[in-house]
Amino acid sequence: MAKSPPQLDVMVLGEHPCTYLAAILLANTAKVRVAHCCVPGSGESDRLVLINPAFFELHPLLAPLRRKLEMTGIYGVHFLGDDPAVHSEFRNKSALSHVAAYKSVRAGLIKLAQDQEVQLLTPKAVQIHRLDEQGVEMTLGKEMIHPRSLILGTDLPVPQRKLLGLPESWGADVVHRYTFLKLPAGKWADPGSRPVVPMSLNLRDSLCWGWLLPGPKSIQLAVEQPIETVGKVAPLELLNYWAGVLRSHNILSTKGDLPIELAESLDLPLAGALEHEGVANRTLLIGPEGGFYSACAEDIYPNCWSALFAVDAIKKALREPHLQDALQPYRQKWRTTLGEYLRGPQQNLRFLLPLVYRNQRMTTRLTESILQGKSVVR
Repeated sequence: MAKSPPQLDVMVLGEHPCTYLAAILLANTAKVRVAHCCVPGSGESDRLVLINPAFFELHPLLAPLRRKLEMTGIYGVHFLGDDPAVHSEFRNKSALSHVAAYKSVRAGLIKLAQDQEVQLLTPKAVQIHRLDEQGVEMTLGKEMIHPRSLILGTDLPVPQRKLLGLPESWGADVVHRYTFLKLPAGKWADPGSRPVVPMSLNLRDSLCWGWLLPGPKSIQLAVEQPIETVGKVAPLELLNYWAGVLRSHNILSTKGDLPIELAESLDLPLAGALEHEGVANRTLLIGPEGGFYSACAEDIYPNCWSALFAVDAIKKALREPHLQDALQPYRQKWRTTLGEYLRGPQQNLRFLLPLVYRNQRMTTRLTESILQGKSVVR
């Protein structure tokens, strides 16, 4: 592990792309001493993710990633009912969104951090011991450091969470289980040259969602369900049901049995930031730890957007005599814009569902809401 300085202004913890972005932006700020540290065991499985084009406009340093990342353009959404006779589609002339591999996005941010000479640390162990008036006492491996503040984008063991004043876990009302299966594209589906995302908004009449994401080298079947429904409908059962819906619409090949047993699951706090405290003891929460997934299970853009707000808040707080008090504006800062984005179209979805299949304008608006975060009500 590279030797870290004994005193830092900010330590950024986590492996999500948003944590690297936060470290990059702070490293570009004069007189702010920052390092990024991976927390052992916090990495996520690779999967395909939707990327709102606005991600590349968050900061000028991100713009070149549009050319460097291997992505598939998405031109619309094909909404599917459980009944194969029920469906509707909006298809745009130009790409509305992109699909890329999660780990390729993270690798792109790591390369950018290296180019910006951000100090990247990979210790075998990370422990937070105590807080005092000067900052946070912690060890990386065997080395003691004392940053003034933290930006946290990953989960920590319960004792360390308690020390920072974080709840032990997310409430069941925001946690959703996201179950996905990656497959070779050519064998199971042909997305075409201008692909759309086949999607269900109401699997088994339960408001559970299903996607088929067409990626650069694979496709991904995925379902999302509230964690409280897992005991009633097992994730693999729901995924298999979604595969059947896709087959009934002639989108997924009927030849061969799907390797459903290879599917993986993640528990995501969808729109959890709206229910969660984003400011802990000398700590700002971003990305996964802050619950900055949208209600549509979107990952990269909203989580990285939270990093920008955190960087802006912490730069100002570092100049104030009482750092903890100066961190408080963070919660108001993101709520005015990102908060509305996180909510998505879910509040009135039961009412909107019949209109999606009967009204082309509603199909268009819901497509733009899911792919780009635009409001359904205009």
